[in-house]
Amino acid sequence: MEKLRSITVLPTEQEIEDKKNGKRKKKVPLPHGHSQLDWMKKQNLIRDPTFFNGDGKITITELKKHNTEKDAWTVYKGRVYDITQYFDFHPGGREELLRAAGNDSTQIFEFRHSWVNFEAMMLKYMVGYLVPE
Repeated sequence: MEKLRSITVLPTEQEIEDKKNGKRKKKVPLPHGHSQLDWMKKQNLIRDPTFFNGDGKITITELKKHNTEKDAWTVYKGRVYDITQYFDFHPGGREELLRAAGNDSTQIFEFRHSWVNFEAMMLKYMVGYLVPE
């Protein structure tokens, strides 16, 4: 349980305060062709998803190795996703998405984007399930 807490990304006190006060997070300008609609179109073109290259069992140790913009995995509700290709599409910017890399982003994602269907958005990038060491 302690190890799971060590990889859980939580909202900061400032983020919680801003949300209480109705202050919205700034979106960053994205290049043409990098909207959320473009991301979903890209998903429809993928024939061979990343999904389960291997046995699908990902430990925290393995997850933590994937913590850069060039190789980023995150956990959402116990499932591990490769979010590397999403950096160019994230409306909150690269820095915000990098917080999730190598970590469990379930709580921060629910805090920021409770209306978004993460599983549908990232289904073809699922690499496995987080398992105990």
